[in-house]
Amino acid sequence: MDNLRTFMMAVEKTNLFVGKMMAYISLICVVVISFEVIMRYFFGMPTNWGHETMLSLFAMYYVMVVGVAHTWRAHVRVDVFYATRTPRTRAILDLITCCFFYCFVLVYIYTSWNFYWSSQMMHAGNTLFGIEIIGENSFTDWAPPLYPIKFMMPFGGVLLLLQGIVWTIRDTHMAFTGRELNEH
Repeated sequence: MDNLRTFMMAVEKTNLFVGKMMAYISLICVVVISFEVIMRYFFGMPTNWGHETMLSLFAMYYVMVVGVAHTWRAHVRVDVFYATRTPRTRAILDLITCCFFYCFVLVYIYTSWNFYWSSQMMHAGNTLFGIEIIGENSFTDWAPPLYPIKFMMPFGGVLLLLQGIVWTIRDTHMAFTGRELNEH
């Protein structure tokens, strides 16, 4: 039981850490957007890198916070029905509907991994000191690599899957005992 609690605590702490990192990423996004707006509208000198950095950071933010949201159970629910039930009944409802969750997450991880891997293995003609570097790059003049951002999709999916496992363990305990599973 201690190993299970250690696993659950590690998953939740990892997701909360990622959430804190994404909060800092959102601050970086604000700075980059502000810089881009000032350069575009006040100086008439838009930048490729500003707009592209903003899109990449927001894409990364979007796919990485799903595990954090699930840690806090902040995803959308039908609260008219769900909120009026006892904690034990809610746990049973969550266990009934978790098969849909797992189907979605596993398909998401599989398809996003294929999306990332095709980007990683793309021969785009990039070279460094005469050596070919494989991987998809953006088509702009700046041409940053896209595969690291695309890797965040399956990685965020794995974090969501792990958090779903934690909640399934908690819900199973609640459904059978009527008590919450304590950390200690």
